[in-house]
Amino acid sequence: MSKPVPQTPKSLRNTYIPPRAPYLKPILICGAIMALSSRREVIAPGSPIYDYGLKHLSANGLKYASWVQNGLFYFLFGAHAIETGLFAKRLSRHGVEVASLSWWQWMATCFVGGNV
Repeated sequence: MSKPVPQTPKSLRNTYIPPRAPYLKPILICGAIMALSSRREVIAPGSPIYDYGLKHLSANGLKYASWVQNGLFYFLFGAHAIETGLFAKRLSRHGVEVASLSWWQWMATCFVGGNV
């Protein structure tokens, strides 16, 4: 039995290919969750989330909602920052130069979408 021959990575040559369906939907959802988890005003009194849901909770419920928001923020931003660093190594193997326009576009997409 012969050994498989390693394939050379496809060269992107400093091009950016924007995500399309079905990959675009999770990126948009994750971006919305990241944006909502970064602002304390989202669950503060007077916000729609508070007025339609959180005001019916006890004081402990509001405290837990704040804890969940903090957890989402740190988890999403931390995990996606790590994934973006790992993805930068992959881009160099595919011919995308560091700090080029396409590199920044790939980095932003990876940071928001979180796919390595």
